Amino acid sequence: MSARDYFTGKSVIITGGSSGIGLAFAQHVAGWGARVCLVARRRPVLEEAKRQIEGRSPGAKVQMLELDVSREDDVAREVEGHVAAHGVDMLVNNAGVVMPGRFLDLPTKEFRQMMDVNYFGSVFMAKAVLPHLVGKRAGHVLNVSSLAGVMGIYGYTAYAGSKFALVGLSQALRAEMWPHGVKVSLCLPPDTDTPQLAFENQYKPAETKAIAGTVKTLSPDAVALSMAEGMAKGAFEIYPDLASRMVALGQGVLPGVARWVCDSAQKKAQPASS
Repeated sequence: MSARDYFTGKSVIITGGSSGIGLAFAQHVAGWGARVCLVARRRPVLEEAKRQIEGRSPGAKVQMLELDVSREDDVAREVEGHVAAHGVDMLVNNAGVVMPGRFLDLPTKEFRQMMDVNYFGSVFMAKAVLPHLVGKRAGHVLNVSSLAGVMGIYGYTAYAGSKFALVGLSQALRAEMWPHGVKVSLCLPPDTDTPQLAFENQYKPAETKAIAGTVKTLSPDAVALSMAEGMAKGAFEIYPDLASRMVALGQGVLPGVARWVCDSAQKKAQPASS
């Protein structure tokens, strides 16, 4: 089935839908005839995202939820209200935050925030949506993790921890959901050219920048399109490009080689950061 056919007429909730990968995904599927609901914390950026989608696809059906996904009670209330009014067929858990830094320097509040948004935000959204999907024995949940969810590198102790947790959640959730007719997918993108990456780059240690530089940065559009096409194919693991797939494969099959590559890049950067 083509991605266009897969999404036509579907009701899709997208967290982190006001910018970056989430907005690019919403633009694609809304253009194919999906009814999209953008979830984000700030109404002005939600309204701007809605205008962009409608400008690109006149007649697109776009709703908004001003919502912090890390607040469980708010998620349960707002999502229930939205589903009652508009239904739901798919959930894309894309909301995420990142603050890189060395473990000994990074405040524990940053570790907590990344778990609250990246991991528990996905848990709370799935808890709110999945009963509806299980009830009709159809639907799809996509969790957006990261290559940092399969390979932890220098400067990403907090972020990798939250994204590794999301990978484990997705693997177990897939096993629980397929008997109910509900699909679960997991996207593992590399660095993507988003406002979040621009923010993150201000705080990356030199070693982190050196290691990240060994992997190509992708556009939000490329990642979003790979997500939509992967979902349409029923794939569990979705890698936006061949390089990402090879990095993950290398980490799984030859972890010593993957560590050597990262350590080599790290060593070259250390004199500049000392």
